[in-house]
Amino acid sequence: MILPRRVLHVIDSLDLGGAQTFLLDLVGNHDRSRYLPEVAVMHGKGVYHEAFEKEGVKIHSLSPGKFPPLYVPNFWRLMRREKFDILHFHLFGANLCAKPLALAAGHTAIIVHDQCNDASRERNPMLLTADAVANRGVARVIAVSQSVRRYVLDREDLPDDSVEMIPNGIDTELFIPPSEEQRVTARIALGLPPDVPVIGGVGRLVFQKNFPVFLEVAARILARDPTAIFVIAGTGPLETELKMKAVALGIGGSVRFLGHVSHRPGLYQALDALLLTSDFEGTPLTLLESMATAIPVVASAVDGIAEVCTDGHDAILVTPRDVAGFATALGRLQADRVLNKQLGDNARITVVNRYEIRIIARRVELIYDKVLGEERNT
Repeated sequence: MILPRRVLHVIDSLDLGGAQTFLLDLVGNHDRSRYLPEVAVMHGKGVYHEAFEKEGVKIHSLSPGKFPPLYVPNFWRLMRREKFDILHFHLFGANLCAKPLALAAGHTAIIVHDQCNDASRERNPMLLTADAVANRGVARVIAVSQSVRRYVLDREDLPDDSVEMIPNGIDTELFIPPSEEQRVTARIALGLPPDVPVIGGVGRLVFQKNFPVFLEVAARILARDPTAIFVIAGTGPLETELKMKAVALGIGGSVRFLGHVSHRPGLYQALDALLLTSDFEGTPLTLLESMATAIPVVASAVDGIAEVCTDGHDAILVTPRDVAGFATALGRLQADRVLNKQLGDNARITVVNRYEIRIIARRVELIYDKVLGEERNT
């Protein structure tokens, strides 16, 4: 009997975020007869800790917090104590701190998952250099979009065949178009009225997502339709600043900050439209989840978003930071029910055909197969 190979996924934290959400779905869909996943979290437990445990995934929490950095010696001890066939790194902290230790230990089956054209690397050449040097020793880099793949190849000067593009994926059996009864139930659960327009923004409250533009768009829509409600689901360091901006714009009573919403399918079912105002993205899960729910999307025409969506077919794409353009696009949706349905129906088809998590998990496992095959041949 052939035992499954052990895969250790290493990630900064299990707090709210797209990388954490994707990892949860990935480990939940690994073929456990072939690959047995475990997770090493650099610090803390996080909101997703219990969800991973429910998937039957063993969690190694390496440190109570970021400081002192106990995760450094504890990760080294974990590698030396356990025999992992694959080490799979997610997010920049894990790549910067733990990946060099894996290389120093002589581990050869190392996979790096690159989620975004992260502007922090551009602002800090030392970080970019450190990441590039370490990546030259890994077996594969998985880029979640072609734009991320081009970024890694251009900035880090890696061999072309060492970087493969595999997009993020979602469970399209979990995110489904709602019936009218489900829509009303979802709104009641979130404390929202059943009969007014509800436009949502979903994501971490960080500069990348540009929620200030979201609020400026909301102010324009509310000026002509004061019955509308805008909701923001997510947490992050800019939460207080964004709440103050909503008040300053005079829309504080019409913008609901929902915080972390654990039942993601219900969140999308409560929306009439998703407004995604990011400045840069990889393959945002909130985009895929909304599209799978057949909710019409208005989004920035950037990076991975533009790779997923076709303007006018399964979403409306707008130049980044164009407040008037976003407001005009939402106005079109409010005025045209036929357009709403066409965009929603086409969006679900796009996600089912190209971004189903079970297909994505098999593609990731094919990378594992290649890497372990190369290891045997050396």
